[in-house]
Amino acid sequence: MVTAEESSRPLPPGPGPSLRLISLLVLVFFGLAGIAWAVSDAITRHHNRVALRGLDGKPSPVALTVGEQPLVIPANLIRFPADRRGGQVTAVDLLLLWPSLDGFSEERAADFRDGSPTAPLVYVTITEATSPLDSTARLADLYSRYFTGPPVDGPGNLVGRAMDADSAWRGEIVYFDPTGEQPYVVRCLAEETDLIPSTCIREVAIGHGLVMLYRFNRAWLADWATMDDRLRRLVNPFFRRA
Repeated sequence: MVTAEESSRPLPPGPGPSLRLISLLVLVFFGLAGIAWAVSDAITRHHNRVALRGLDGKPSPVALTVGEQPLVIPANLIRFPADRRGGQVTAVDLLLLWPSLDGFSEERAADFRDGSPTAPLVYVTITEATSPLDSTARLADLYSRYFTGPPVDGPGNLVGRAMDADSAWRGEIVYFDPTGEQPYVVRCLAEETDLIPSTCIREVAIGHGLVMLYRFNRAWLADWATMDDRLRRLVNPFFRRA
């Protein structure tokens, strides 16, 4: 179960709860199905337009520090206004187009403001590691204890296993690459509705005491290898001083 602390940073402009809190709630609630998903999805879609306030599509470098690690990230990749100010943060959220992984631009503004379940967006959070186990490590040490039912064929030659109804991941399927020494592992909602897409989430250790959590529509899961590789390549240049 992925958990995260609330940010103590100032609230961005606009009414309602902290946008940072909303983003973290999406991650916290990922282990719950049903109404929790409906609420978190509705809140996220409602505030996406506010989160994009002030973006002009310019990749101006923003120097910030997550934990003790300095990072430099183009402003048009950063989702929340408070993070674009730079400085010390508990986490930084990115909003990217799929499949290009481009940041915000005026030409693609409509795509970034798309609140539909099929919006072509990947949500990324870079934060301090709170556990020595990322998604890959959890496969054998944790998830496998709660597998139920037979294996199912997943997209892109992945194998899926449903999670026990009495586990923290009820209503989810864990997909993994059965051939890799350090296998790709991702959790996805087993079912979807017209309002709530079957979303997947993966946590990757990226070094320097940080992890990258990213979530996306399960419709793109067949491209798991390309997405994972390109996201790692995207964040690697962030690890430098301004």
